[in-house]
Amino acid sequence: MSSFNRSAIDWVSIIALSLLLLIAGQIGERLSFGNRSLGALVTTLLFAIGFAVWSCSLHDTVTHAFAIVATALNLGWT
Repeated sequence: MSSFNRSAIDWVSIIALSLLLLIAGQIGERLSFGNRSLGALVTTLLFAIGFAVWSCSLHDTVTHAFAIVATALNLGWT
């Protein structure tokens, strides 16, 4: 069995998609007016749209921005 390597995990994506799911769930709950099936459907659709946007355009931009900031902090730039 191989060991678990935390550095191989894309933490930016995990955090961003977790926040996206939280926000989609809250919006779905508000728009469903107490109907669980409608809330689940709205939440699923909002998450699918957000995931598509994240995967197609925002992922590389956000990851690149974090890499620049991390590099600047490591080199002592402020």
